[in-house]
Amino acid sequence: MKRSEAIQFHTEEATTLDRTAALAPNSPGGRQCAELANDHRAMADAARLGDYPEDLED
Repeated sequence: MKRSEAIQFHTEEATTLDRTAALAPNSPGGRQCAELANDHRAMADAARLGDYPEDLED
């Protein structure tokens, strides 16, 4: 996978999960979506910084 693809994937997933979390922010599902969005943002950052758990092509 290319680095740009990993960054794009995780960024899009985070955005989608943020939108879902905003629909029910105080529910268990909303909190879970917010946590998953944070995880995806962290993975996008890891891909940017070269700390991704898999080898990425540039």
